[in-house]
Amino acid sequence: MTMACMFTMTSCFGPKKMTQRIVPTAVNTINSVGLSELNLKHGTDYTIVNTVTADATIIYSEQKKGEQVTLKEENGECKLVYRFDSEFEKWGLIDFDGIARFGFLSNDEGRVSLREINPEYVARNLAIYRLINASKVRGADGVVEPVISTNVEQRGKEIVFKTTVSAKLIKLKTDAK
Repeated sequence: MTMACMFTMTSCFGPKKMTQRIVPTAVNTINSVGLSELNLKHGTDYTIVNTVTADATIIYSEQKKGEQVTLKEENGECKLVYRFDSEFEKWGLIDFDGIARFGFLSNDEGRVSLREINPEYVARNLAIYRLINASKVRGADGVVEPVISTNVEQRGKEIVFKTTVSAKLIKLKTDAK
């Protein structure tokens, strides 16, 4: 498990006033493979500890006639606020609250990016972060064949992104007797 802070420039559209803020970002990674990729024998070399499932829900909402967007974790764990600057024709992260938690599987890109407005990215990586923590609690060495799915629904003016991740947890057997 790795803890990192991402340095993000906010209110930095062109030569305007520049403020540097740190977005607290926690990042975890875990190895994931397909069962066919393992050159191991079940029961002799490894055991399947359990199957674990984790999910995350991110709520996307627009304010100020579409010029401001908020991504909020449903339980208030984190909130990211973006604003569109019409002069420079780009979006920028202008505010945040809480800690952005991201998890990556070893075959993922593994790069934290809060520059773009991407609620599916935030929901997916928060769900993987939670899966990694659940795996650690159960003493797993890795996950096998993770399944990740995101459901999107509209609730009035809000769009809800719910990602669910499930995987088999494996524990490698050691040679120590």
